[in-house]
Amino acid sequence: MDSTKYWSWDCRSIHEALQLQSLGCTNHKGPLQTIVKPDIFLITVQMQCQWLGERVAAPDLKAVTKNVILQKTAGNWGPNATFRFPARDGTGGIWIAVAKTLPEEKKRFGKKGAVKKVNADEKRVILGDGTTVHYQRLISTMAIDALAESMGDEKLISLSKGLFYSSTHVIGVGVRGTRPKRIGDKCWLYFPEDNCPFYRATIFSNYSPNNQPQKNVKLPTLQLANGSRRQSMQAKEGPYWSIMLEVSESSMKPVDNEMLLKDCIQGLVNTEMLKPDDEIVSTYHRRFDHGYPTPTLEREGVLKQMLPALQEKGIYSRGRFGSWRYEVGNQDHSFMLGVEAADNIVNGAAELTLNYPDFVNGRQNTERRLVEGMQLFGKKTVSEKIQNGKVVAGRRMTGGKGELGGRMETSNKEALNASGGTATAGKDGNSRVLSRNW
Repeated sequence: MDSTKYWSWDCRSIHEALQLQSLGCTNHKGPLQTIVKPDIFLITVQMQCQWLGERVAAPDLKAVTKNVILQKTAGNWGPNATFRFPARDGTGGIWIAVAKTLPEEKKRFGKKGAVKKVNADEKRVILGDGTTVHYQRLISTMAIDALAESMGDEKLISLSKGLFYSSTHVIGVGVRGTRPKRIGDKCWLYFPEDNCPFYRATIFSNYSPNNQPQKNVKLPTLQLANGSRRQSMQAKEGPYWSIMLEVSESSMKPVDNEMLLKDCIQGLVNTEMLKPDDEIVSTYHRRFDHGYPTPTLEREGVLKQMLPALQEKGIYSRGRFGSWRYEVGNQDHSFMLGVEAADNIVNGAAELTLNYPDFVNGRQNTERRLVEGMQLFGKKTVSEKIQNGKVVAGRRMTGGKGELGGRMETSNKEALNASGGTATAGKDGNSRVLSRNW
């Protein structure tokens, strides 16, 4: 099997199968011994393997065998074994707090701020309320296919047709009662079974006690988990716990939108997440059209044409769907894609997250911090920093993955401490890779 087209069928296959479900690349769900058969996926989608990296944790086969014999549960497995989560307001609270640090006059949310047209030749953007914004360099976090449409560029629009994505349905279910012992302190649960439409359940109340109402809050029962009607409309106290479900949808995996909430609740009963007589006090259903950017075989061929073509026009398309790379499409990745695009525009810094996904995913960033250098460098005007469209001050990395953090070119020679052989921050403030001793 050509390894450039498909992954090797090792013990990661079950996890990969679940990833394919989330990416909307197959509508197959069934017994695990069936899922790992290659022919199932050969007839559904051809995916390249570069996205795997840290996305699919590679288990230690010896440790797996030992744990099976000893009936021991492996802990801290994979890159997401431990992660931070806000105590209040969910992850959205992070970006709301970030937005509050920006001047009000610089913010434009809602339909009035929606981009209607991007005129790349005249370097201006027309917003929903008719406002025209002029720019020299534009960082766009729009989905790159939507960006091409807003530009009216037929070549880019045609190229974008080669990008594949899945939609995501987020289902929330609030339950009266104490969280079952069979679920315990688990956060994520994956479901390859064919008796439920969701591929993942998140026990949202385990993330924080603030993710469900307090015990003394009185809520009426909407229905029982088995679909039967409530016996009383009278509100009563908790305690409560909550579940968040994810369902993928694509041209390869259609979804009955009208029946999805009902089917998911039945799926919770089928998988014994809920008992038939559990009281449901709240439900939530939202569909995100662009949910997952799918790493198909065609993806890189498309991106290697679209991203440079846009950049030649002064447009940096970045973000989960802006740069369309699933392996660097999480919130932290998307944030850094924006930071590094701005750094590249201002001082020529390397865009590590965009260009070296395995490098940024395989290590913890401990050296990138806010420094005064950016403010010092920022005193120069954009025209002083850019000549003929090229950055003339700052640093950029060269070479392949093996040279990251080591070999650097600089136009600020004073930034290198020759006596110690250590890279130090110069006025360009690029401290991303400056802690390397040679």
